[in-house]
Amino acid sequence: MGKIIESPHTISIEKIVESSNTDIEKGISESEAKSRLEKYGKNELEASEKVSALEILFSNTNNIIVYLLIAAAIVAFFMGDTVEGIAVIIAILIAILSGFISEYKAQKSIESLQKMTKTISKVIRDGKIKEIPSNELVVGDLVFIEEGDSITADSRIVKDKNFASIESSLTGESEAVNKDSKFISEKDTPLGDRKNMVYSGTAATRGNAYAIVTSTGMDSEIGKISSMLKNEKKEQTPLEKQLDKLGKTLIIFSGLVALLVTVVGIIAGEELYFMIKIGIILAIAAVPEALPAVSTITLAIGMRTMASHNALVKSLPAVETLGSTTVICTDKTGTLTENQMTVREIYLVSEKAYKVEGSGYEPKGDILENDEKVNLDESEELKDLITASVLSSNATLSEEENQYKIIGDPTEGSLVVLGKKASIEKESLEKDNYSRIGEIPFNSKEKFMATAYEIDSSQKTIYIKGAPDILIEMAKDKESIVEKMIKINDSLAEKGMRVLAIGKIRDYDGDGSEESMRKALENGIELLGLTGIIDPPREDVKQAIREAQDAGIRVIMITGDHPKTASIIAGQIDMENYDDVLTGREMDKMSDEELAEKILHTSVFARVSPENKLQIVRALNIDKEVTAMTGDGVNDAPALNGADIGIAMGIRGTEVAKDASDMILTDDRFSTIVDAVKEGRTIFDNIEKFVYFLFSCNIVEILVVFIAIVLRLPMPILALQILWLNLVVDVLPAMSLAWEPSEPDIMKRKPRNPEQTIVSKSFMIRMFGEGILIGLGSLFVFMYGLNGYSEVAARTMAFSTMAFGQLFHIFNVRGKKSFGLDKTIFKNPYLIGSLFISLGLQLVAVYLPFFNTVMGTQPLDFYKWAIILAGSAIPTLIIQLFRMFNSKRRLA
Repeated sequence: MGKIIESPHTISIEKIVESSNTDIEKGISESEAKSRLEKYGKNELEASEKVSALEILFSNTNNIIVYLLIAAAIVAFFMGDTVEGIAVIIAILIAILSGFISEYKAQKSIESLQKMTKTISKVIRDGKIKEIPSNELVVGDLVFIEEGDSITADSRIVKDKNFASIESSLTGESEAVNKDSKFISEKDTPLGDRKNMVYSGTAATRGNAYAIVTSTGMDSEIGKISSMLKNEKKEQTPLEKQLDKLGKTLIIFSGLVALLVTVVGIIAGEELYFMIKIGIILAIAAVPEALPAVSTITLAIGMRTMASHNALVKSLPAVETLGSTTVICTDKTGTLTENQMTVREIYLVSEKAYKVEGSGYEPKGDILENDEKVNLDESEELKDLITASVLSSNATLSEEENQYKIIGDPTEGSLVVLGKKASIEKESLEKDNYSRIGEIPFNSKEKFMATAYEIDSSQKTIYIKGAPDILIEMAKDKESIVEKMIKINDSLAEKGMRVLAIGKIRDYDGDGSEESMRKALENGIELLGLTGIIDPPREDVKQAIREAQDAGIRVIMITGDHPKTASIIAGQIDMENYDDVLTGREMDKMSDEELAEKILHTSVFARVSPENKLQIVRALNIDKEVTAMTGDGVNDAPALNGADIGIAMGIRGTEVAKDASDMILTDDRFSTIVDAVKEGRTIFDNIEKFVYFLFSCNIVEILVVFIAIVLRLPMPILALQILWLNLVVDVLPAMSLAWEPSEPDIMKRKPRNPEQTIVSKSFMIRMFGEGILIGLGSLFVFMYGLNGYSEVAARTMAFSTMAFGQLFHIFNVRGKKSFGLDKTIFKNPYLIGSLFISLGLQLVAVYLPFFNTVMGTQPLDFYKWAIILAGSAIPTLIIQLFRMFNSKRRLA
């Protein structure tokens, strides 16, 4: 969208309103917004230049595998073997295209997931506040920004309350900038000094403000910077670095194998040309061609699977780290609980007690006193408390398709719903005779929020809500009520309730400025009473916590609630050590080392500040834990950044928290985190299975050729047949392992050490051992064939035994502790399809005359196939018997 307001920081609020054709109270209409959006386009930065299909194709061409194949083709053409040369060229195309298709699909999958992490803006249109995707903002929109919001368009502030934003992304200054809507600056005033403006890409850190959008998209200040930046080189993930290192090791290994086989073959009397060609092909056989592509696509599939389970993972490294998580630090409200905050009990200072019916945000339910419905007109004290609760809140209740939702803080939402049940609504009061003239926004340090209202142009009142201990301390007559109120607060907390205190100052004589309001609060408030708000545990939390604990993952609950409330909720969901609670104040007195010692036996943290959450992360880092930390507020960003996996709430999380996170929960559920950890473990399992399958299959071919040369036997397999196995028969089943379901015991294992390499010593021993068994089966079939049939028939039998033996081996790979041919195979239809395709292609190579000529095969009869099946199945049977023996020995 083009900037339609030039130098907005230099002109008055009145001029901005006039230039943007915006109503300062109602904003613009939906129809006008739609018209501007169509005319000027979306509020989006131009996407950074993506890796093109051509670049992906080139990267798959520019690798050692292709170079080795080209060398083999040149040798073939040079020696006059045109058919084989053409066949190798075809093999080159298969190698390039298989890698290209896999990587291209993976990139598209990742791009589509990244598009799902959209930011939301609060905008006033047609006089109503609503949430819209930020890319739909247009110049002239009236936006409402409050603490924790990301600012998504350059805007001129027209109203503000104690508002500040952090603009380090533009200016480099880490300190928050205090804003002032009445400030007017010079045209050349630096960005950081324009106190009447907010800019896209920055974040609100305190208070709230209304602002009119002045420029969007590439015309914003961050858009101008974006257009000047060059694309950064894509970083490799830790797993990709491991695979890259493994690949380089294998290149050296394959070179040595090729050299050794070539030298031994020449010494044994084989033709020089023939052995050079075999040496090159064996070098190719030693390196799994599709390794990088399949690792990428496996991670991408994992990201998509997580997204389908309401976890948006923003990067491939985060997918890997999830599988190694040892501790999950989770907020209580909305993650372990339903986040449907509901006022259930009210206690007045006069000691009257009330019950509130109904649950969730639906505004239905009566207020009862001694089980009798209350007439509010006969209870001025109760009416006063509810009015104060509603007027000291900014949340709004909306109804969409018979579903009620809260825009704003859920705790405030419970007070708004209480007001609706009592027919006391902020909008109605403000329309009649209440006019807000001031506000002290809530912040996590002070733990209260206050508003100032002028009533009937004759009386001014301050309404306040906040933590009971804070408001009790503010009360004028606290000596007479402190013991009673603390007792009630403890009683509500023991029921697992969050408690808010409500108060007011009746005769306020200030002007509504924050300074004036704070001065009035220093003189004391009139405490009206306490509200008990319940947020019940989610139904699936108990099972999810049990599953995490079985997987060797500690769960730590973090809350700002009363210690007793925290302990009760923790007990209800079967957390370990739930009765041992550590508070934020106690943590403040500890060093990181002391906390690291204490945290080993503590699972519940109460009255915690965002700074305390960062303390917890540092302490867990000392203990070498791999930590997942949840957060939703602007002040949670340091803890989210410090954790190995930062997890933001998609529903109630601020945009700042989402930006700082590695993963976003679109449903805010704890069970979603556990599901994501399970998927992270499954992904690593599947990559390990893929590597295991291809390497052991490649060992088969190397071993058979090497032993045949040493025993001075005819060559049991030809160069093109090796290429056929590697690039046609094995690749599809190997790639299908990316879709393998989780193994039954995956959440019974301890977390994986993130420093553990894929190919461990035991992994290598098993891989070589099983590869040797399959290779020996093929060699015996070949030797049997030489005794009774022609060399071509024997070679075709050995070639087919290798193909079938490697396809049988997929079932050894699928199950680490059992045979993989069971009902779980139906959960991976890609594997079933790939096996049938590979079997069909092998039969094509044996029976089609064209392939008989090109690949040196011949059709086989039923008896020969019986020998092949025996030679390919017996190694798998031996592998399974050996596993059973080992399993029983371990149990003994």
